[in-house]
Amino acid sequence: MKTAGVDPMARSKGKLKILYVGSSWMTAVTLSSASSFAYDLRGAAVENTAEPILAAWRGNPHYEVTYLTSWDALAKFPQTPQALRRYSVVILNDTDSDSLVLYPGDRLLRTPMGSNRLKSIREYVRCGGALLMVGGYFSFTGRHNAGNFHRTPVEEALPVNCLAADDDRVEAPEGVTVEVKQPGHAIMQGIRWRPSPMFTGYNLVQAKEGAEVLATFKGTVDPAIVVWSYESGRSMAITTGIAPHWGSSFSQWKYAMRFLEQALAWLTRRSRAENC
Repeated sequence: MKTAGVDPMARSKGKLKILYVGSSWMTAVTLSSASSFAYDLRGAAVENTAEPILAAWRGNPHYEVTYLTSWDALAKFPQTPQALRRYSVVILNDTDSDSLVLYPGDRLLRTPMGSNRLKSIREYVRCGGALLMVGGYFSFTGRHNAGNFHRTPVEEALPVNCLAADDDRVEAPEGVTVEVKQPGHAIMQGIRWRPSPMFTGYNLVQAKEGAEVLATFKGTVDPAIVVWSYESGRSMAITTGIAPHWGSSFSQWKYAMRFLEQALAWLTRRSRAENC
């Protein structure tokens, strides 16, 4: 995937530092069990579906990318707002809240375990950081509430409310497109949205009062792209995928990298607060 030539850091003295979490899957090819004490695993694979996007960003001299799988985030995601401040933007893509709020190993049995990292994310944004949540089975509410971000500190920082439901997915195997509502917004301008990339599903959310809905899914009022300012910081919700499976078409779209780079530029345009 090639970059679109957008240079959102041209006026910045430093690199845009991205912390990208998620888009990771582990697949067991064959697992057989003869008893409670005997099993055989033949073949396993770990896949990062966002790797083409990350590879393009790594090729941009103005970007510095740190990537964590969801299971690595359990142990390695920064614990405090101060630790998060080394990043220009945090991207959560198909990452459940449990992977961020809980801790691994013996820490799970400690009282207290450690910092509440969901609160740390909220405070990071409040003090001038940038947050992007991308849709998936483990985003927002998620599949059978696997995301579980409803009524969390992260939801407070997002421009959308997650559903108080068991499942927020809208599966669309026939494909859905987006309808742009604010083509002149800095994130959306200069991009040909007709035809838009086709998506095969999304998370249903509710835009907050004061948030800007940049696009909805065609034929509905369901938000697709939503942004807002949260105190000194900014956040964004893309309620569908930017990588397979929901975003398979997006990842092949001519304007994919331009859209994402313009999104990062808008999210990080505010200067950081001094006191966090």
